[in-house]
Amino acid sequence: MIDPVIKGLALGLIITMMIGPVFFFIIHTSIRNGFIAAAFAAAGVMLSDALFILVAYFGSSFVLYLNDHIHVASIAGGIIIASYGFILIFRERKISGLSLEDIKDTATHALFVAKGFMLNVVNPSVLLFWIVVASTVPAREQFSRQETILFYGCTLATVLSTDLLKGYLAGKLKNIVTPRFLRRMNRISGTALMVYGVSMIVRLFL
Repeated sequence: MIDPVIKGLALGLIITMMIGPVFFFIIHTSIRNGFIAAAFAAAGVMLSDALFILVAYFGSSFVLYLNDHIHVASIAGGIIIASYGFILIFRERKISGLSLEDIKDTATHALFVAKGFMLNVVNPSVLLFWIVVASTVPAREQFSRQETILFYGCTLATVLSTDLLKGYLAGKLKNIVTPRFLRRMNRISGTALMVYGVSMIVRLFL
């Protein structure tokens, strides 16, 4: 049972090295709203990954349907991600050191979970990634059902742990954050999200 654990940890580390919209979202959330908010956002991302794994593993009909409509899904996802980036760039934000109580007053924990979930779920490339994993790794490694569950569990646990670490380290920057720094952070995160969203659409025609 050691093999699926090692391969799950390795895959999780590979995923965490991919810099996409989730990376910028968690960093930005931690700096703006604190580690607790980033932790709930990371949990939302993990839930969407878990859903994608279930779809990729059991939902063959849905996978075929998505493959037939991948252009529509990519365009819709690209627009949503780019729009979120646009909002980050042009919406004014104020600096505040938020505690757990402050977060409860400004937004519910469920909202941060929903944001993380939706930002990940609208990206069809994430589902396609899990489809590739589901269709190759367990079969190639000849994992049993229990080993497959262990493999995915270790992968998700690694991704969540590293996302929490990113959020924690980013949260430490709050003490040195100035309005000018936050505006730059908004622009960097927003621009990255816009570029990623637009590139999702452009890649369809290249």
